[in-house]
Amino acid sequence: LEATLLYTIKFEGMGNTVAHAKSPPVMDHAALPEIEIDPKPEESSSVSKDDSSKQSNPGSFEELPRKTKEVIATPFEGCRFTWNKMITERFQASHTINMSSFKPASYKFGATYVGDKKLGPNEQYPILISEYGSGVVQFQGIHSFSKEIQAKAVIHATDKTFSMYQADVGYKGDNCSLQLTGVNASIINPQGIWVGHYLQKITKSLALGGELLFQHGMGAKSAALTFGGRYKDANSELVVKTGEQGTNLCYYCKGNEQVECAVEFEYVKQIGESVTTFGYSVDLPKGLSKFKGSIDSDWSVTGVLEKRFEAFPFCFTLSGLLNHKKNQAKFGVGFTIG
Repeated sequence: LEATLLYTIKFEGMGNTVAHAKSPPVMDHAALPEIEIDPKPEESSSVSKDDSSKQSNPGSFEELPRKTKEVIATPFEGCRFTWNKMITERFQASHTINMSSFKPASYKFGATYVGDKKLGPNEQYPILISEYGSGVVQFQGIHSFSKEIQAKAVIHATDKTFSMYQADVGYKGDNCSLQLTGVNASIINPQGIWVGHYLQKITKSLALGGELLFQHGMGAKSAALTFGGRYKDANSELVVKTGEQGTNLCYYCKGNEQVECAVEFEYVKQIGESVTTFGYSVDLPKGLSKFKGSIDSDWSVTGVLEKRFEAFPFCFTLSGLLNHKKNQAKFGVGFTIG
């Protein structure tokens, strides 16, 4: 958060939210600050570049396909108007109005607080984010006790009851990451979902890991194991995840500073369906514009254009999706100030 930023007004389209049938509702991560724990500094200046690269943290298993997901266009439909105001250097409030043809208009109020504990140039903790609208209260808290240990809590409350609560604790070492997540989980009365992630850096380019999901409730127990890995070089990376729930393959390539492309294959075993998506992103710094486009095997063509203005803190956004097979179209328009 910049102290010099006084007002931010955002007006952009509203899209559909798609979640896995067994996945709990989560807050909109796109609206949250991106937090990365920097690896430990080199203990000695005599450490070579190769040794230093081997000591860098590989990230989390959950975020392995992040680069691919960022390139593929995400369309929206309808309109959303958001006004963010910096009240102090550490506190920000927001007002959001959603307008769409497929659901009634809604209003949301949000607040964000960032603490004064610094662990890096862009890292300050704790981070507290809350949002209220349509009778639903959402809260998320993130705190890093050290460069290695970080914790997060998410709570959703509806009609004076907790509809969902989630707790995460993670460890980031020199060359590995470990994370444990509990969703609506209880140790006293065994219930809920427990998920464990582990990712180990094998070489400078290769990282391997796995995920174990255990679900207990409604008189039944189930477990699912997923293995995955990532191979990357300076301009590209390949991610593979496969297990009892399905398979996910991602390839990302950076052509130059302005052009990126990605391909994703996803197979969901539960419903027996698969989809392949190709996406690209073009950044035009002189024109202050960015375009993302994608096409998938379901014959859906998507495009999102963002246009910024140099003289004023404006950003105009257009979005469109056309499905030739289903003869469906969705359009959105956005306007941002700040």
